[in-house]
Amino acid sequence: MARKILRPGKKKSGLIRDPTLRRQKREAVADAAFELFLKEGFHRTTTRDIARRAGVSAGAVFTYFKDKEEILLHIVSKEQERAEERLLAVLRQQITDAAHTGAEPETVFLGVFTAFLRAVDAIGRFILLAYQETKSLNQQARQELIAREKHIQALLSEAIRYGVERGRFASDNIELKAHNLMILAHAWAIRRWAFADMVDSIEDYIAFLQPLVLAMLEKGADATASRRERRPAAENERAAV
Repeated sequence: MARKILRPGKKKSGLIRDPTLRRQKREAVADAAFELFLKEGFHRTTTRDIARRAGVSAGAVFTYFKDKEEILLHIVSKEQERAEERLLAVLRQQITDAAHTGAEPETVFLGVFTAFLRAVDAIGRFILLAYQETKSLNQQARQELIAREKHIQALLSEAIRYGVERGRFASDNIELKAHNLMILAHAWAIRRWAFADMVDSIEDYIAFLQPLVLAMLEKGADATASRRERRPAAENERAAV
């Protein structure tokens, strides 16, 4: 009589098949990694540390991410994408409104730049992580982050060109100016300690930067005159005393 060959039953997969739950677990792992990367550094943090903080098994981390580099890229690029979306929405609205109302180029640009500064304030810890650990990524991942940053820089450049086309901003080195403005904004996230004795909030920093930014963009003597015209009434009164 032939022996019956017993085959083991099919092992149930441990993968989470519910897309919503899987996404939540993935974000929980990323959030745990983010806190550890900031506190301990990218290289000192192990996947076991991440798993323990996220409340999952060590192997489960690799269910959601290929490696630590992918986690880092996910954390930073997600926040860059959010900042880009905010800026794009503001820029489109500002330029659309300006086309109908004849808004001053300075008003349009400051609206976009202010939105960017507030976005930097909101995601400051993510920007700090990017500056600290981008070097830990491979070349392809770094290029992806740089590409996203250039998208944001391009939005600032577009807001500058709006003023150039209307004869209010100088037309030279637009991309370099947009890059420098990004650095000034990022300084709020990575060097806030340097402003401790001067400004207390992002709104203070915005007010501090506005005349400097306009001086960078506007044309020579015309820039000085236009800034003088825009001074608040209270400031004019103090100047007259």
